[in-house]
Amino acid sequence: MRNPKILVLDRGGELLRQVQDVAGELRPRPEVVSCERVGTVGETLTDDGPFDVLIAGPSLGTKAGLSRLQIIHDELPSMSVVLAFSNRPEAQLRDIIRAGAIDLLQLPVTERVLRDAIERAIEVGHQRPQLAPVPTMVDNNGAPTPLGTVFTVGSATGGCGKTFFATNLAYFLHHHTGRSVCIVDLDLQFGEVSTSLRLRPRYTIFDALQREEGDEGDLPASFEEYLVTHDTGVQILAAPKDPSDADRIHPPDVTKIIEMLRERFDYVIVDTPSALTEIVLAAFDLSDHLYVMATLDLPSVRNMGVFLNTLEKLKMPAENVRLILNKAERDVGLDIDQVTRLFPQGFQAVLPYAREVSKSVNVGTPILAFSPASEVSHRIEAGLAPILPEGSRLHSVESTDKPGRRSLFARMFHSSSRAQAS
Repeated sequence: MRNPKILVLDRGGELLRQVQDVAGELRPRPEVVSCERVGTVGETLTDDGPFDVLIAGPSLGTKAGLSRLQIIHDELPSMSVVLAFSNRPEAQLRDIIRAGAIDLLQLPVTERVLRDAIERAIEVGHQRPQLAPVPTMVDNNGAPTPLGTVFTVGSATGGCGKTFFATNLAYFLHHHTGRSVCIVDLDLQFGEVSTSLRLRPRYTIFDALQREEGDEGDLPASFEEYLVTHDTGVQILAAPKDPSDADRIHPPDVTKIIEMLRERFDYVIVDTPSALTEIVLAAFDLSDHLYVMATLDLPSVRNMGVFLNTLEKLKMPAENVRLILNKAERDVGLDIDQVTRLFPQGFQAVLPYAREVSKSVNVGTPILAFSPASEVSHRIEAGLAPILPEGSRLHSVESTDKPGRRSLFARMFHSSSRAQAS
């Protein structure tokens, strides 16, 4: 019989160290594995499992965190869940019960109390029937299919161009890698992705979730029918048509949708509203990269700082966050250099205000496809070049200009992008 295995899911290190100290005193000695990000817990459960006990730390003490634990518990009901929170969870009692918790520890906790909780959790887990593991998707050779990369675009204020950037990010990845890309419009009340691309989707994310409630087994097989494909090859899962439907979509729903798309697409782009709601935080937890946007005005810049401070408190890894300054103009009372100095992590791209952007939106085509030789397109591609997979290369830009001039634009762009990448 194997030794018990414990998974500590928390962004901090104190709880992990305490669990390791207590585990060293138990016989048989449990193996302790840590996972700092909720978004990567699926890989940890698959690669390092099965686990007997999951100990969730203070960073899971939100409604979104408990919703994530509920999904884990639904898929792995034989694994005991212990909650170790500093404060009372920001949720109702039924949310804690649905998360599968068999114990709730108040931090700081004594070693004796923690040891008793771990021993009881292991014992309860052994008494439960062991279910077969949830099958993972495999390719034609039988190897596990790698999950797609999730990019989320957010901001603290409206009008920063999140949808504009999300659609161009999607086009950039599809155009330069040839891989599959899907945009999820999580601005559930007033989403504009389908409108900005001049699409009329028959179904939305709300319809897909309604289908799941009616017949869960059919959703994965027929999920593609809820997507609409743009002329560029990018696929879109649109926001609800009726803003009132947004109230019927909850964080666990968002988690299920994003995870399902990660299994089917190489890249998933999530466009979010200008707020830090539980829905948005659920998307952040699953994101590999987060783009935070602001415009060149004082309220937007100030709110970006507040937004980033909040992400830091939520233990969002700083290396996953990239900043974009959009609609930058001169002589507006705020200097670009002043703004960039306020954020020592730097901006991945500073995009100028451009009339071509409005034209591209009105015709439903990303600016990178509509006007690839424009300055704003060059700035976007230079900023996004570092995210391309190793071995990928930017294609030469195409335009309706004369061939000689087009090649000059291409040479100028490639030299500048190499300089930035280095």
